[in-house]
Amino acid sequence: MKDGLRGLAVPLLAVLLWWLAAESGVGVGILPSPLAVVMSFKDLVASGELQAHVRISLVRIGQGFLLAAGLAVPAGILVAVFSPFAQYVSPILGFLRQVPPVAWIPVLIMVLGIGEATKLAVIVYAAFFPIFMNTVLGITQIDRRFWEVARLLEFSPRETLRELILPAAAPSLIAGLRLGMSNSWRALVAAEMLAAFSGLGYMIMAARSLVRMDEMFIGIVVIGLLGLAIDWGWKSLEGYILRWQNKG
Repeated sequence: MKDGLRGLAVPLLAVLLWWLAAESGVGVGILPSPLAVVMSFKDLVASGELQAHVRISLVRIGQGFLLAAGLAVPAGILVAVFSPFAQYVSPILGFLRQVPPVAWIPVLIMVLGIGEATKLAVIVYAAFFPIFMNTVLGITQIDRRFWEVARLLEFSPRETLRELILPAAAPSLIAGLRLGMSNSWRALVAAEMLAAFSGLGYMIMAARSLVRMDEMFIGIVVIGLLGLAIDWGWKSLEGYILRWQNKG
């Protein structure tokens, strides 16, 4: 309870300062009061507009993240287990890892247009490398003795993956999935701001063009709260899957 109250102290102070700034006339006509934002939030919910943008963004993030995980995990396993494969792909992956996803958005718009393909490509790009790197890290840190036991037991490749690689690399892999989701969520919002006609990022940009600061604040708060909820979900899943660590 004390920790929760302490965590609320700074947000409440920020809201108080915001309310005082609005009431004192700072940014007259531009800076809305907290009450005005709450009323706008009610209007957006009543019209269904906010729910529609949230649903579209969540569908995009789900599709893109699943695709990224489906590419990054096998690639990480191959790089960690087969050194010849790593020699071929490591240089290009190392280069691409240094380029932020936002830098690719203009190129993707030129090539793919402003349809869903562009948003999915940005999400996949943003989520791929944290998942990939943590998969490689988790596998390369497996104790050599475990590999020797797997060879003595004559595990097949499938058994090695199921009985050794995935359990041993699970902590690092789950951390990579969690970080990949966080990166892809931020990248999605940026992509929606530049190449979309729907979603929370588009909602903020549309509000900017109409000088609706209240709707901009609503979009920012909703993005932050959804991001926290998603991260909390991953944290809970991590605790459940890795509950054997606590028992140990």
